[in-house]
Formats: sequence, structure tokens, C-alpha cells
Amino acid sequence: MSPHHVYQALRSHPQYETLVRRRSRLAFTLSAIVLSLYALFVAAVSWQPHLLLYVPLGGGLTSGIWSALILIVGSWLLTVLYVSRANNSFDKLTQTLLSEVKA
Repeated sequence: MSPHHVYQALRSHPQYETLVRRRSRLAFTLSAIVLSLYALFVAAVSWQPHLLLYVPLGGGLTSGIWSALILIVGSWLLTVLYVSRANNSFDKLTQTLLSEVKA
């Protein structure tokens, strides 16, 4: 079977839409969370800079530095969540679809 025929058969498979919908929903949700948190951080720095720039917390760092570090690490964790989900459920579903289409 040529790659074009495999692709057409895959796109017409009923579970293909489920895979695309799940993957897109997760990607959109995680992206919206990260972008919203970054926008909130930038807004806080621009509207209330004294809260983030002049409030010292542990380690001699200000609350703004700690907030930024937490934001960055949180973004990494959400990326790990997506990669884990993609490697476990999305890739398995893709392999199942491909095996059904090629059979």
C-alpha cells in the first residue's frame, strides 16, 4: 500500500478524529495555561512592580524572581506532561490505527 493510500485510509478511520481531537485539546489547554500565566506575570510586573521587585523572600531573592522561576519550572512540567501523554496514549493509539489501516 502506498503512503498516500495509508494516509487516506488513516484519515477516514473513525478513531482518527478522536486522536486528533484529544491531542489538539490537550495541546491547546496546556498552551493556554502557560500563555495565561506568562501574561499574568508580565501584567503584575507592569502594574504592581513593587509587589514583585521589592518584596524579599528566602535566599535573598525577591518575590518576582521566585515567581519567574516557578513559572519557568511549571512550564517545563507541563511540557513533560504533554510529552508523557503523547508517548503513552497518543503514540499507542496512532500505532493501533496504523496497524488496522495496513491490515
